[in-house]
Amino acid sequence: MTETRPPYDDEIDLLEIFQTLWNGKWIILATTLISLLAMFGYLSFQKIVFEATSEIKPIYSLDVEKYKTLNDLDFFEVGPERLLSLYIEQLDERTVLEEAILKYELLEPKNFEDEQTFNEAVVKFADSIKLIPPVETKKEVRKNWSIEVEYNDEYKWKQFLSYVHSSTNQNVRDFLQKSFENSLLRVKQRQAFNIEDVNIKIENKLADYDRETTDRLFYLAEQTAIARKLGVAKNTIEAQTYGIDVSMIANLQMETPYYLRGYEAIEKEIELIESRQNKAAFVSGLMEAEQERRKLEQDGILLERAETLFNNTPITKGDDFMAASMTVGATKFKTEGRMMTMMSLAAVLGGIIAIFYVLISKAIHNRKNNKVKA
Repeated sequence: MTETRPPYDDEIDLLEIFQTLWNGKWIILATTLISLLAMFGYLSFQKIVFEATSEIKPIYSLDVEKYKTLNDLDFFEVGPERLLSLYIEQLDERTVLEEAILKYELLEPKNFEDEQTFNEAVVKFADSIKLIPPVETKKEVRKNWSIEVEYNDEYKWKQFLSYVHSSTNQNVRDFLQKSFENSLLRVKQRQAFNIEDVNIKIENKLADYDRETTDRLFYLAEQTAIARKLGVAKNTIEAQTYGIDVSMIANLQMETPYYLRGYEAIEKEIELIESRQNKAAFVSGLMEAEQERRKLEQDGILLERAETLFNNTPITKGDDFMAASMTVGATKFKTEGRMMTMMSLAAVLGGIIAIFYVLISKAIHNRKNNKVKA
């Protein structure tokens, strides 16, 4: 006798599925609730990862005024844009960030296999800290720089920010002091070289004058001797040029021997040259060179003033120096979104597991009933 097997219907009956789920609604709700409670309990014992954002702003107008007198000299300018740029540059080097991570143990060495792995993690964490520049678009307006990170300890992060802000300001301060000293030294060296060059120029002009004067005296002595030999005592050039066209006088004077001026005039010229007490008055270009030297020497007063004014700025005086301000106390911590996401995932996962459980339980129950009937 052949055993007759009951036929199986492979078609999906949606109404039956909905009915099954409705009948198992309490199981689904209970499982979902248990998943939510389990996730809430887990999160209660875990440090929640938050997204922290702190603004970095330029110094205020009152602080800018402290550098106005120095800036007026146009020697070494200190303004809010430069200070902020140096501040961001220091942060972007990441050295201060790594120091702060180690100091406040944002990463614990015991969680890593060895020192090298730990150090690599510190560098990686420092690189993960975002420095976000200002932006102004239709979708987003952000006026200031900001520093942003994902971490799980609000207290430690605020300590971290305070240390980073203080150290970065100090680094910028040290840089400005060194930069001013180097600028001052370079200008002083250049000034000294320029004064030395002008002094050489003056010495050369005086030496050239002495040589020209000596040569002139030799020439005049020769012309005097010729004039005496010829018996030319008075100037005869004017008599020769009387009645000649004026346009021809210049050429005639160039061609006329100097001794025709007469030995009396030439000897007087020699006497006057030899009796000069202030030869500087007769050196061509000497006054201009001396003016140039005087200006360079007076520029030294400007450098002294710049040094005095710089020493009266917050960079070297007092403890109120700031290259930029960071809103540590106003740091924004975003955690709600992450908690809700994890809770939602727990609820969805719990619900899915419960639905599968109800459907599989119903299928098993139906199969058992079919076998009993058979």
